Amino acid sequence: MKKTIKFLSLVPVLLLSSCKSGVKYDISKYILELEWKEDFTIYQLTDTHLGDKDDLPTHYKFMDYTYDHLDKKPDMIVVTGDLFTFASRSTAKGFFSWLDSKEVPWTVTFGNHDEQCFFSVDWLTGYLNELSNSDKSHCVFKDLQDDDVHGNANFAINLKDGSTIKEQIIVMDTNRYYFGKYFGYDYIKQNQIDWYERLVNYTKEQNGGTVVPSKLFYHIPLPEINDAWEKGSKYERIESNLTDKVNFQQKREKTCPPDYNSGFFKKITELGSTNAMFFGHDHINNFANEYEGVLFSYGVKATDRVYFDSDMLGGQTITIKNDHKVDIKQYFYSYEEVK
Repeated sequence: MKKTIKFLSLVPVLLLSSCKSGVKYDISKYILELEWKEDFTIYQLTDTHLGDKDDLPTHYKFMDYTYDHLDKKPDMIVVTGDLFTFASRSTAKGFFSWLDSKEVPWTVTFGNHDEQCFFSVDWLTGYLNELSNSDKSHCVFKDLQDDDVHGNANFAINLKDGSTIKEQIIVMDTNRYYFGKYFGYDYIKQNQIDWYERLVNYTKEQNGGTVVPSKLFYHIPLPEINDAWEKGSKYERIESNLTDKVNFQQKREKTCPPDYNSGFFKKITELGSTNAMFFGHDHINNFANEYEGVLFSYGVKATDRVYFDSDMLGGQTITIKNDHKVDIKQYFYSYEEVK
């Protein structure tokens, strides 16, 4: 188990932040829309872990450096969890302002550390809801805070080409920690799996009976990550800004999925919509493998917070092509380059 789990003992009062009252909403309430563009490119950041005592200007300088060296401006930014650790509201707002400064649509999901702050995750989701509803922000986010779906970030973004749903971006919350039959990382709950099934089937119906290909973004890898590494095939459509490509297709630490398998991946393969999944959590694992028709892909750690390998920092772009596959490019830089 990862050494960073020790932080949990410092903030037990925040563990109740995901409690919901159980209202069942129509699935259409969870769907937002953006315009589809050919070669739609998503910039994924992950595991920023920003906190009040950090050298925040240096972190932003590094993230700016990575962003400014992308091959092209992305159509969207997605941050896949562990945004903050020991952060105040002002630090959280500062990060969201930085995302807004890029002037493209952006969204986030949460990781296990995002409740280990001086605010609740419910405050975080409420603030993001406000930004998403504001004409002054590029935030694209939705959490129905009193619903019957576990977690604080379960929603979808339809990429529409006229009246046709070309692709669907699904964001899900892999939750925080579990205190049941084992102590460790939490898992996707059955009501989230049911929600996912409702979403895929509803979107299929709205698209004239044709299943809409989707890309899934979350934080903690599913238990099948080990099968993807051991039995999957290395993804060919991936490149790096480094000519020797030494930093990807590597497993440098033990994978840390939840101990319990709730059957979410089985449902994914059964429904046949999601063909690629992107996540973080394991800071120094970095590979993209296809397993049972689904791409499992780590993101690249965006800052040198908590623990890291200095040659595995930066970000990655995910370009959705007309064949619904993705081209991935990873960008690796050093903090030395911004000092």
